[in-house]
Amino acid sequence: MIARIIAFCLKQRGLVIAGAIVLAIAGVLSFQQLPVQAFPDVQNVYVQVVTQYPGQAPEEVEKLITLPLEKGMSGIPHLINLRSVSIFGLSVLTLTFDDNAKDYFSRQLVLERLRSIDLPDGVDSELGPLSTGIGEIYRYRIEAPPEVSLPELRALQDWVIERRLRTIQGVADVVPFGGGIKQYQVQVDPGKLKNYGLGLRDVFQAIADNNANTGGGYIEHGYEALVVRGSGLLKSTDDIGNIVVSSNEGSPILIKNLAEVTIGTQPRVGMVGFDQHDDIVEGVVLLLKGGDAVGVLSGVKQKIEELNDHELPQGIKIVPFYDRTELVRHTVHTVEHNMIEGTLLIFVILLIFLRKFTASMVVLAVIPLSLMFAFILISSSNISANLISLGAIDFGIIVDGAIVLVEAIMVKVTWEMAHKARIQQMRQSLLITAAEMGRPMLFSQAIIITAFLPIFTFQRVEAKIFSPMAFTFSFALLGSLVVSLTLVPVLMSYLLGPRLVESHNTLVEWMERRYRVVLEVCLHNPRKLLGAALTALFMVLGSTYFIGTEFMPKLDEGNIWLTITLPTPVSLTKAKELERSIRQHLTQFQEANSILTQLGRPEDGTDPKGFNNLEIMIDLKPKETWRFKHKDDMIVAMQKSLSDFPGIQFNFSQVIQDNVEEAISGVKGEIAIKIFGSDLKVLQDKANQITHILHTIRGATDIAAEQQSGLAQILIEIDRAAIARYGLNISDVEDNIEMAIGGKAATTLLEGERRFDVAVRLQEDARDSESVIENLMIPLPNDGFIPLAQLAHIKVDQGASRITREDHTRRIAIKCNLIGRDQGSFVAEAQQRVAKEVSLPAGYRIIWSGQFENQQRAMKRLAVIVPTSILLIFVLLFWAFNSVRNALLILMNVPFALIGGFIALFLTKIHLSISASVGFIALFGIAVQNGVILLSKIKQCRQEGLELDEAIRHGSISRLRPVIMTATIALLGLLPAAVSTGVGSETAKPFAVVIVGGLITSTLLTLTLLPTFYGAFEPSLIKEEEEEDGS
Repeated sequence: MIARIIAFCLKQRGLVIAGAIVLAIAGVLSFQQLPVQAFPDVQNVYVQVVTQYPGQAPEEVEKLITLPLEKGMSGIPHLINLRSVSIFGLSVLTLTFDDNAKDYFSRQLVLERLRSIDLPDGVDSELGPLSTGIGEIYRYRIEAPPEVSLPELRALQDWVIERRLRTIQGVADVVPFGGGIKQYQVQVDPGKLKNYGLGLRDVFQAIADNNANTGGGYIEHGYEALVVRGSGLLKSTDDIGNIVVSSNEGSPILIKNLAEVTIGTQPRVGMVGFDQHDDIVEGVVLLLKGGDAVGVLSGVKQKIEELNDHELPQGIKIVPFYDRTELVRHTVHTVEHNMIEGTLLIFVILLIFLRKFTASMVVLAVIPLSLMFAFILISSSNISANLISLGAIDFGIIVDGAIVLVEAIMVKVTWEMAHKARIQQMRQSLLITAAEMGRPMLFSQAIIITAFLPIFTFQRVEAKIFSPMAFTFSFALLGSLVVSLTLVPVLMSYLLGPRLVESHNTLVEWMERRYRVVLEVCLHNPRKLLGAALTALFMVLGSTYFIGTEFMPKLDEGNIWLTITLPTPVSLTKAKELERSIRQHLTQFQEANSILTQLGRPEDGTDPKGFNNLEIMIDLKPKETWRFKHKDDMIVAMQKSLSDFPGIQFNFSQVIQDNVEEAISGVKGEIAIKIFGSDLKVLQDKANQITHILHTIRGATDIAAEQQSGLAQILIEIDRAAIARYGLNISDVEDNIEMAIGGKAATTLLEGERRFDVAVRLQEDARDSESVIENLMIPLPNDGFIPLAQLAHIKVDQGASRITREDHTRRIAIKCNLIGRDQGSFVAEAQQRVAKEVSLPAGYRIIWSGQFENQQRAMKRLAVIVPTSILLIFVLLFWAFNSVRNALLILMNVPFALIGGFIALFLTKIHLSISASVGFIALFGIAVQNGVILLSKIKQCRQEGLELDEAIRHGSISRLRPVIMTATIALLGLLPAAVSTGVGSETAKPFAVVIVGGLITSTLLTLTLLPTFYGAFEPSLIKEEEEEDGS
């Protein structure tokens, strides 16, 4: 089959070359349409249900909102995790689905369930935007002259900018933050209410009844039909003030007689600061899941330019301060730089070993065509391209087959030129040589692809990180095989003759002479060689404790995302004072390009945080301008600077990393420890114990437990007997409490296309203390008023500040990050200490989560799948050699490939991560491939009649150049990635380091152990081969 394909290509050379050109053009077009991400989207399908319940404490939110929602969502198909957060006025449910779920179908299922869930009157649930943890692609602020108020800027954001940006394809949502939402406020004087004998309900109802238009159909007037409209909409504060509430002896009592009508903002739940500005309006553009960040951002920037130039008022501008394009550009530059350097190194090695420019160019042509082939398949399969999937491609491995084929053709042509062969005879020899090499090439590529089988079986986070890489690599290998078996023979056919005759290569001759000596020593000392190899292997495996383990190395995004937790009962005003001081401390770091602070949460409820939550985004200048050698050193300095603020907790992370960690585990931090139970006090106590233990373990930093209690409350317990005596209901009292203290929207005022609430509330001095609230006058059914203190017990108490639940159970989480220590050893020590020192009551349990959980799941998967993959490689080897012993002989080289990989990790101080493990998987395939090349030649020599010892010597020496050349090229192809320090290099570095280090020892052991084992440790091979020859 292979021979017929090659023969057809040699007959139709023009067609093959035209096909290569079409392949290149199609590949370029596919790449241009390919969405490129800085980091793969690692989140499962998830749906967020946001329910706002204004003014309600976390306990009421949990009972009345969260629990009914959790019950209603139980049993949804493919649901694997259900988390919820209940805070003041807000409930957020996060439903995570398995890998088989589809985004839109899952959202539809959730919407169907929501229709059947009974919630309090006036409360509606909404779905969060269809975005992910990597979806925050663009942040901007609105810059305006001082005379423009913040509520006006926020209105401009809500009703103009957001609406324009959401029209761009690929934008999931635009989240506004800061500035305050404009609100018309009717601030009622309780004394005047009492004097006129009116209640807040009267004011509320009057406003609600005096803001409407109506239609009266139409009348005929002559030849015309006149539409009848009744216009009574409110248009200004004067209109509100002139609303009649009641009358007193014929005189109307107007709103303005009872209250002051002003324009203000809804009660603030969050504020944003930027550099020297204390309060700004910010917008965050979210990318639709699966969208092309670069393409969408191009549309966003174009739309913002239109807004700045034509639509926004004079002097008002949209100013960006975070743009994902920069991270993508830096990471793509890193990948391109590594690829170009790797290609140049490969070309140099080809020239050194082949000493023919044209032959080297033929091999080099396989690289771009293989990539184009891969891009076509990636694009058609909707597989994302990212830093890991593109950066892990080893061009050296891709051209291995082409190198072996070109080298074999050059050897054959040189021999035939020495024997005066004609061109026609050389073409026939080229066909025979290519057909002979085709089968080993096919099996070699199949073996490498089979080695990637464990990656294809990954699940959840690890699957989304590494599956695109495995697919991209496999597609490129498949493209390399196709090009090597079609285009390479065609191009070589044009070079037949003197241009392919090998010249004397001093380097190769020197290598063969040295190798002959080494090989003789090995063949005469097999036991010593095996003993030395086994000793090295066991020593390396024993040293893994010093290497350490982790899930994934951190991608340096070029920023710092600092989360600061303030004391739980802090007010928004006090929190703002602390935020201002902290921002001033951080501006002293000259490495900071800009500093953004977010206090509290946005009004849309998608980020459930309280006033005690302060998030700071520090955009960093280029590394070459830093005073610090490493980013961790800068973080330590920042921690020291902020130590002036007692009682606050830190969590240093990065924008994408922080969002992804929180989205996956519900906790911000590399390591998350979750305690499940029913009693919040017990949970908090056990969490504090674990926090104390973690502080004593080396490497732990940013340690903090969720503070789920300590929220100061004014608790109003209504006395049922008392209200019964006065003929009141619970709702009568609670309606007044809600309206008087929290405020309640009575209607909506329209300003053109904009809508703003008109809220009724007592004036500030009538609701700002416990004593004033005690004197809140409650209207009685038969006229008159009674103080609230006579109807209820009022006291200051502490309650829950935040109630988190997971899988229908309350839970609390402890998070921590690590500096200077690996995850594996830290968690092992922490688990041992916690198990020994913390005792849990019945019904309580601990789960270790975060990145550690992902690592453990992936490692367990590898422990099962890697042996299966090796078994499949064995089957392929048996199929190739028809010999169990030959297959086992080649597989024996696999464990020895570990030696160089572990040594490289140890020397570079890189932890054993999933990225490094994937490097070992690829290394196994390459090691087997080199064994196939060497063993195939030894068997060929045996078939040609050489004695066993002579076949081993001749076969090994003759294959020295292709083995060394393919291994060196594969090594150098990833060397730039292994030593790179550019933005984004951290994720591909462990993969590259393992292969580079492993190839050094693997190649040396292939050239020594395999020939020695063939002759000394498998004597039965002689008999087996003789039986095969006889048959």
